[in-house]
Amino acid sequence: MGRLAILAWAFLGLLLLSADAEPARRVALVIGNGTYAEAGTLANPVNDALDIADKLRSIGFEVIEGNDLGKRELERSIGEFSDALQGAGVGLFYYAGHGLQVDGRNYIVPVDARLDMPVKLQLEAVPIDEVLDIMEQQTKVSLVFLDACRNNPFARSLSRTATTRSATALAGLAQFDSTRGSFIAFSTAPGAVAMDGTGRNSPFAAALLRHIAEPGQSINDMMIAVRRDVVSQTREGQRPWEQGSLLERFEFVPGEGPAPKPKPAAEPAPAPQVAALERSVGDDKASIEQFLRRDYLTPDTKTMAETVKRIYGASATIFGTRYDADAIVKVKTDWFAQWSSWSLGLEPGSLEITPHGEDRADAAFAMRYDYVPKDKSAARLTGKARVTLGLVKAVEGWRIESETSQATQ
Repeated sequence: MGRLAILAWAFLGLLLLSADAEPARRVALVIGNGTYAEAGTLANPVNDALDIADKLRSIGFEVIEGNDLGKRELERSIGEFSDALQGAGVGLFYYAGHGLQVDGRNYIVPVDARLDMPVKLQLEAVPIDEVLDIMEQQTKVSLVFLDACRNNPFARSLSRTATTRSATALAGLAQFDSTRGSFIAFSTAPGAVAMDGTGRNSPFAAALLRHIAEPGQSINDMMIAVRRDVVSQTREGQRPWEQGSLLERFEFVPGEGPAPKPKPAAEPAPAPQVAALERSVGDDKASIEQFLRRDYLTPDTKTMAETVKRIYGASATIFGTRYDADAIVKVKTDWFAQWSSWSLGLEPGSLEITPHGEDRADAAFAMRYDYVPKDKSAARLTGKARVTLGLVKAVEGWRIESETSQATQ
């Protein structure tokens, strides 16, 4: 995450704060196709899909699922998935069943497919890259898991009927040409064939179910564990593989991390000093509250440079990093340009003032926020956060010299 993105959040509890206060929705489409009209029955895809769907729900995903879907049913499920992705932060697509590649393009095979001739491919199958494109356009993180490389009779029949002018279907799947903010996991290497499994689940699905909910584990580390299990179970016969272009670390279940060490208790100030501090700032709580309501929570977006100079001065330390006024102006201008309306509010009775001499104080309070986007398809951002400001008293009034925020809901 770049410094400007951090600054945008820290300045008004905006980008990251809204994501934390109202956790980004995670939506999954899970499909298992096993009972094929013209290719016999695969034992495990439906079991795999049912178990993966249950596991994803248990870790916070909204799940759209379908099993043994024909072409029209499959397309309707993808359409429902597309609608559900609006405003989501993470999209996930899991498919188990028959899949094939033709000229380097991967296809899902519906259970009612009749693929006796290559020319029918576009009519009977669904390109996987179209599902990926829907995800990448609507979410920051797109995750795809394809257990679709099982030994495929469609590939054999299409290859037998191919002519010199028709595409040749190959077993297994091909890697995707390009991705944007995506992670794509294959149950086996490109062009190779995966096993359906002899138990309830395929080797890939079974390993995924074992490791996907481990707290604090990145998706890359998860795939190492999955690959190790599958290689061992199949005696080197199958090796899961992935490609990706994620820009940030992703964890299915965030880790708690070590508990922070408690800070040593501060020595109580002598009684005369406490009295002096109370006199220096305590009587000025009303002016701090006025500063928050008039300036910090209702900045004048039409005169951004003057607004930032009045609120922050020449610079401010935000989450431990010093930023000059020009950087603050740029981020703030870009942020407010996205919204048709917005409001920030001080929660009644939440303001706490800690004095630090005659001209400095910490102000901690609960802040409500509500942003209505200009883009009708974008999500409205609402929530509440705990804000802590380090304030210094200048000739013109109070200014912010440091700032932090933490989501409360």
